[in-house]
Amino acid sequence: MNPGLRDKIIAIERPLSTPDAQGGRGKAWQTVCTAWGEFKRPRINTAVVQGGAAAVITQEIVVPVCDVRPGYRVVYGTKIYRVLGVSSDDRRYVTLVCEEVKHHEG
Repeated sequence: MNPGLRDKIIAIERPLSTPDAQGGRGKAWQTVCTAWGEFKRPRINTAVVQGGAAAVITQEIVVPVCDVRPGYRVVYGTKIYRVLGVSSDDRRYVTLVCEEVKHHEG
């Protein structure tokens, strides 16, 4: 691995279930860690999501080993990626397979 390719600082967050004021539960996010990530070339598909056209972007992100699991999310600037899977490359790095959904207006 070339550490110079990990050039984007990201936050990895896990979901927390929190009680709301009406006896229900809500979802909040807690930062697990921040890391330098290497974004691989994304794959883009179109799909119908919630009744509308959307671009579904699958992104692989290589990060140093940390506690991350499917269901977590990666935040990079204004973009949020849902972690679908985690694969171990070696003892030092893992690859996060993530998804970003962008809804088309109109």
